Amino acid sequence: MKTIIVSELFKESSIMRSKKGLSGAVTAIVLVIASVIIALVVVGFTFSLLGTVGNTPTVTQVGTATLSAVTASNGTILYYAANVTLHSTGNVQIVSATIVGTTESASNISPISLSAGLTTVTLIFPPNSSFTPQPGTIY
Repeated sequence: MKTIIVSELFKESSIMRSKKGLSGAVTAIVLVIASVIIALVVVGFTFSLLGTVGNTPTVTQVGTATLSAVTASNGTILYYAANVTLHSTGNVQIVSATIVGTTESASNISPISLSAGLTTVTLIFPPNSSFTPQPGTIY
């Protein structure tokens, strides 16, 4: 039978008390806080990316556009003018327009800036050998 001296028991318990460390509860709290911060960063990053897409204004055509040829006095076609009514959900700027493969820059579009609501826009397309509008045709 082993005899344990009482002073040795106190000596061991004082050694155990002198070792400092984080308790299990404090460690758990630190991990939970770190997890919440990481989750907030990921959610914030995700919604900032989606927010730019979700807040992008949309532009849709309202009704039927009209397309007419503008001619010189000798009957030569100078250009085609398309008048279209557009509805925008916010402020946008028209960069270009395309009709049957003919793309025009903003210099031939008036007005190029749309605000929320309805706006009638005139698009100017030069005569093109690959594009000759036909009466009654939908483009």
